[in-house]
Amino acid sequence: MANAIELITSDHRTVEQLYQRYHGLNGQPQQQQALIQAICHELTIHTQLEEEIFYRAVERILGKEGARPVQEARKEHNDMKQAMSQLHASGFTGPECDHVFQEMMKGVQHHVQEEETELLPQAQQRLGTESERLGTQMQQRKQELQHFQPGSGSQEREARVNE
Repeated sequence: MANAIELITSDHRTVEQLYQRYHGLNGQPQQQQALIQAICHELTIHTQLEEEIFYRAVERILGKEGARPVQEARKEHNDMKQAMSQLHASGFTGPECDHVFQEMMKGVQHHVQEEETELLPQAQQRLGTESERLGTQMQQRKQELQHFQPGSGSQEREARVNE
């Protein structure tokens, strides 16, 4: 079972890989649309796991020291959620969609960089064995969320992408 830090960084790599695939699909709007949706899906689950489980533990264990980076991370999550809501409203298509998506991904990349250089190393040091327990909890919650969330609409999306 992975620890919490490994799970978080693994999610970061998944989103980066999807984003690289998105860039390789210039001029293929349907596939780009599907990738934007997939990235939003991954980010929604990832954000929920961090907010429900990881950030709470970090605040509890690191106290004031952890409060500032967690507060910053939550603000970045909120910016990303607003962008995802705009993307959803646009039906994940159109020129405005691409602009909003690119801006959102800049924010995501900044967030990942900050999290991996500041918050995660600090948390790794202080969490100790708690990191394993959190990892297990996050893994279980992730499975619940994947079961729950737009996975149910994924067949419909697949059908539209393959039309």
